[in-house]
Amino acid sequence: MSIWPYFFVFSLTILFILFLRPIAFHFDFLDKPSDRKAHFGSVPLTGGIAMFLGTSLGLIFSGVLFLEENLIFLVLSSFILILVGVIDDYRNISHKVRFIFQIIAALIVIYFGHVLLRDLGAIISVKNVQLELFAVFFSLFAIIGVVNALNFSDGIDGMSSSLCLVTFISIAFFAFQAKDFIALKIVFCFISSIVAFLIFNIGAVKGSQYKIFMGDSGSTFLGLGIAWTLISFSQGNQSIFSPVTALWIYSIPLMDTISIVIRRISNGKSPFSPDRQHLHHFFTHIGKSDRQTLTIIILLSALIALIGILMDIFGIPDRFMFLLFMSLAFIYFFALRYLWNVHETDINTE
Repeated sequence: MSIWPYFFVFSLTILFILFLRPIAFHFDFLDKPSDRKAHFGSVPLTGGIAMFLGTSLGLIFSGVLFLEENLIFLVLSSFILILVGVIDDYRNISHKVRFIFQIIAALIVIYFGHVLLRDLGAIISVKNVQLELFAVFFSLFAIIGVVNALNFSDGIDGMSSSLCLVTFISIAFFAFQAKDFIALKIVFCFISSIVAFLIFNIGAVKGSQYKIFMGDSGSTFLGLGIAWTLISFSQGNQSIFSPVTALWIYSIPLMDTISIVIRRISNGKSPFSPDRQHLHHFFTHIGKSDRQTLTIIILLSALIALIGILMDIFGIPDRFMFLLFMSLAFIYFFALRYLWNVHETDINTE
């Protein structure tokens, strides 16, 4: 398989980033410093648009869009989320409106793209849990959950995109192992555009001069891409990994989001109300730099993904993998809450 189509995606994404930069400044499509945003200067929010354009054109020119017909509905749904995300980044729209359009985008890939979560694997007994009549509901819940989990994780430079890389690289491994070259091409298109974005996002190009953010448009686009690939490649006779393995290769966004939502609801707050209680906030609170925090969390995510990959390869039963993941999520929730409480107590006693 030639690498040139993915070098093309990489280069095209960079060109879009550079092309959209002056446009962002002209229309004031910028992320500006505030109490919740500690970066310096105004930063263009066009990274998501650039990744969407680079990935979509890459899918076309690599020919995979014509080999996998359902992909056109992923591109269409992604365009909807990009458009809504751009409007939200520019003018701010309510969570309800965003949620409605997320449902519309999810239903498009479910009904027209036939991306359905029908099988949860043998997570309870030796027989697979078939969702049947509940497949649409579970698919809708899973897609919206994955999209918002990534959006919630977008807190420091490189975080969301790096977490996506862990997931997409994990899927690429399974695709290569199964010799599913269509899946491999799809995933490599995403990886190529993300790497191009990361170079600018973390300030590798002339420091902060060419810095760029993905915005809500980018996080929802990548979140939908993650959801589409996790469901598509874990279902049916052509699946390349077990449905429960998807939890392991997308672990940190899922566990962090569930933990945050439970904490907010238990405190009588909206699940969408902003706070500074995420995992990355804890590390920055105890004095770690953003780069150190990013490194720690990505290594943790990669380690958990590797454990899931190895269990899948060696045929560990789904029910054991599921029980182990739920135990890990349980430990994550209470450990993070305990660490926050200890840290806040130490601050109050100083």
